[in-house]
Amino acid sequence: MYYLFALACLTTVLAPLIVSLIVLNNRKINLRKAVIYTNLATLVSSIFLWQQNFEEFTFLRITDQIKLSFSQDSMGSLFLVLIQIIFMGALYFSFEYHDNDNRKHRALGFSLLTQFALNGMCLSSNLVTMYLFYEMVTLASFPLVLHNGTKSARQASYIYLGYSIAGAALVLGGFLLGGPTLLQSFSLKPDLSLATAQLPFAWLLMAIGFACKAGMFPLQSWLPVAHPEAPAPASALLSGIITKAGILGLIRITYFLVGPGVLLLSRERNVMIVLSLITVFMGSTLAFKEKLIKKRLAYSSISQLSYIIFGLMIMSPASLNGAILQTWSHAFAKVTLFLVSGAILKYTGYTHVSELLHTGKRYPLVMSAFTIASLSLIGLPPFAGFMAKWNLAEGALLKFNGSLGFNGVIILLLSALFTAGYLLPIVSDAFFSGQPTYRFSGARPTKTMWAPLLTLAAFLFIIGVYPNILTDQLQSINALLF
Repeated sequence: MYYLFALACLTTVLAPLIVSLIVLNNRKINLRKAVIYTNLATLVSSIFLWQQNFEEFTFLRITDQIKLSFSQDSMGSLFLVLIQIIFMGALYFSFEYHDNDNRKHRALGFSLLTQFALNGMCLSSNLVTMYLFYEMVTLASFPLVLHNGTKSARQASYIYLGYSIAGAALVLGGFLLGGPTLLQSFSLKPDLSLATAQLPFAWLLMAIGFACKAGMFPLQSWLPVAHPEAPAPASALLSGIITKAGILGLIRITYFLVGPGVLLLSRERNVMIVLSLITVFMGSTLAFKEKLIKKRLAYSSISQLSYIIFGLMIMSPASLNGAILQTWSHAFAKVTLFLVSGAILKYTGYTHVSELLHTGKRYPLVMSAFTIASLSLIGLPPFAGFMAKWNLAEGALLKFNGSLGFNGVIILLLSALFTAGYLLPIVSDAFFSGQPTYRFSGARPTKTMWAPLLTLAAFLFIIGVYPNILTDQLQSINALLF
């Protein structure tokens, strides 16, 4: 089994790396086959690793304490499988979106390179390895924002790169301050015998650094700048899955290196809760006022991602379940919403909310996916977002959270109302605004676009009805943590 584990790890990590390099350097390659076969290989290998725990596979030892190695656990599986499904849907959509783009090899090549870095993060067995792949995520995804090559795209890519470097610097600073404790392999029972008094503050620096990738205040400003400039598939990956690199990093340092026992009653944990709640409210109010569709969705991501951070910082079984459910539901919902905006942009050129009138009548399948994703994001049953927010509220209302948890639930409810306010009018205008006063012309999205949209939206229903698909994965983690 050990050799099968090593083979699965190498397939999951190296397949997208090798194919990305071929795609970037050989424009004659059959792009569709290369991307589909690569994603099928990584999906099969990640499913093989699902619900399994393996010993470390060390591929480079630097010193006795510092090594680059892979391992697999339930938490890694939850992110690894999610990444493969999202990339398969988004890249399949890209074939039609980029059909007339002579730079599509570059877009898909760097997407696969980003997938390689994210897969490496999921399989990393220690912070050194994970930090290496975390930096690679930024370097691989930076060209996706730069893709269009316009002046505004260059500015947006530099802002994205600058914020990412700042966040990574905070992670590195906390890592150096934390000392030997942070060099150990990830474990639900970390050895804190070498912990210093600075460990909680070191954790806070790293937490804020990782949360930068997830768009938490005060390092959130890159999202509304980068998303409008990136192509729709890149925006979908940035919002739906690349931001999850920050979430995974936050989970690893909080639960697998330092532990709730050290952090639960600390001031540093309360700082993260307050910052996450500020972000939830701020993001939803800014999204409510925004008129540009992709920018509205970017502000929405700022808000919805901090739901996850809030749940992680509450540190209870229910809130951890809610955070993971929110991770999956946000990924599927936001990828779907950004891809729908890309489909509408490609066939109509519309970029503003006010221009989406009657689009449901012209593009019913595409806008049906938008509707399902919107309902889940608001938190309505029977979709995944409802179960996520229910678990978050249940965990926040536990006695030990006091007024901080109670006020957090109120902010989450207010944010849900704002979310309904900035998404439901789009759905209403698309389907129920009477007969259009003008006619749509030109082609419509083909199966290459609407099939992945409906498939991604269907996951929101499946997870909403059967949340135990994910929460059962967390049982052993919760049993050891709490």
